[in-house]
Formats: sequence, C-alpha cells, structure tokens
Amino acid sequence: MKSGIHPTVHKKTVATCSCGASFVFDSTVEAIKTEICSACHPFYTGKQKLVDTAGKVDKFRARVKAAEAAKDSKKKSKISENVKTAAAASSARRGSAVDSKKAVGKVKAAAKKRELSRAKVVEEKSAVGSKQSAEKEVGENKKDKAENSKAVGKKEM
Repeated sequence: MKSGIHPTVHKKTVATCSCGASFVFDSTVEAIKTEICSACHPFYTGKQKLVDTAGKVDKFRARVKAAEAAKDSKKKSKISENVKTAAAASSARRGSAVDSKKAVGKVKAAAKKRELSRAKVVEEKSAVGSKQSAEKEVGENKKDKAENSKAVGKKEM
C-alpha cells in the first residue's frame, strides 16, 4: 500500500442514535450521530413512527396558517373600509350620529347579502356545469353506440 493516501481507521467509533442506542465499530470517522437506527426504525420494530427531523411539516402548517390569516385580514379590512366610507357618506348627507350608526348597519347587511348571493351564484354555476358535463357524456355515449352499431352492421353484410 502507498503511504499517506489512506485515511486513518478508528477502531472504536461510536454511533449514537436520537433514541439513545449506541453502537461501536471501525470507521474513518471518530463519532457518528444518527436519527434512526435498527433499534427504533419502524421496519425492525414493527411500530409506526412519524419522523420529522427538521420540523418541515410544522413549518409548512405555520406558513399556511400565516397565509390564511393574511388573506382573511385583507378581506376584513377591505370590507371595514367600505363600511366606514359608506357610513361617512351617509352621515355627511344626513348630519346625525344616530343616522350614521343606522347607515353602518345597513351597509353591513348589504355586504352580507352580496356575499350570500355570490355564494349562491357559484353553487348554481357548479351545479349547472356538472349537469351539462353529464349531459354531454350521455350524448357522446349515444353517438359512440350508434357509430359502433353502424360499423358492426357493415361488417356483417
């Protein structure tokens, strides 16, 4: 063997797992730390275990919650701005604080009605769309059957 090109071999390398198990063997590395070993791996133990080493799932869930919160806050702030603007306009027209409270209530009620009507329209469109697609499939199936029966009739003649 050539001298100076081979790594040094450590006779008592200790590999420790996150579960607490440790193993001793020969290696070129002095110490090894692992996350899963034969003592805690589901294949060897028969127990199901979720291993999330870097907390990736938790980080993803946190990002999703933050995005939803930002989306909701933008939506709420936009609605509240519209309500304030409408209330200010109506109170300026009437010149009374009591009237402005009534106007705010009316504007909020109108906003809720608009949201409900939009939701109904979306539901109706999805129902109509699914009904139309089902009708198209039925029509296509009838056409295919007719063509197949014509083709079979020609073959028999």
